[in-house]
Amino acid sequence: MAEYATKHEVQEIVDKAIDRAVADLSDVIANFAQQVDGRFNKVEQDIADLKESHHRLLNTIDGFVARIDHYEIEQAARDNQFNRLLAWARKVSEKTGMPFENV
Repeated sequence: MAEYATKHEVQEIVDKAIDRAVADLSDVIANFAQQVDGRFNKVEQDIADLKESHHRLLNTIDGFVARIDHYEIEQAARDNQFNRLLAWARKVSEKTGMPFENV
């Protein structure tokens, strides 16, 4: 066995070291990509869940607003009907001569 290394032997050692480093780096990059992909998938799912929750909240608020609108319309109709009945009662009071008090 020779006491010195030939240029070809040194090149083989360097090539093997580079191949090993490239393989190791490829594994690191692949693992990193998996972790990033997993995190992105989780963030995307969280965003989808938040959008769904937001949509449900908006629908709930829309339902409450619709109920309030319906209630206000009913109140306006009831007030109008009451005012017409009150006017009618005053006319009847005048025609019959019976006083209509405290209304």
